[in-house]
Amino acid sequence: MSKSETSSNEALRQLMERHGLKQEHVAALTGYSVETVKGWFASPESTRYRTVRKPVLESVRRAIELGEHYNLEGVKIPKPKA
Repeated sequence: MSKSETSSNEALRQLMERHGLKQEHVAALTGYSVETVKGWFASPESTRYRTVRKPVLESVRRAIELGEHYNLEGVKIPKPKA
């Protein structure tokens, strides 16, 4: 496992924490199953572990930035910069 793989998974974890996203929200935003999303947060030593691809991470970032959160409960959209 490379450092960039860990970085992408950790970046998604931080993004989710910052904006109050649950794994179900990320699954809905990305089109991946909840089980796949869970694999992104499994221990890297686990056979369930999966790497978050950069386009997936960017799509979640864009959805938050654009406010396209599909009316998901609990999603905190950042306030626009003045």
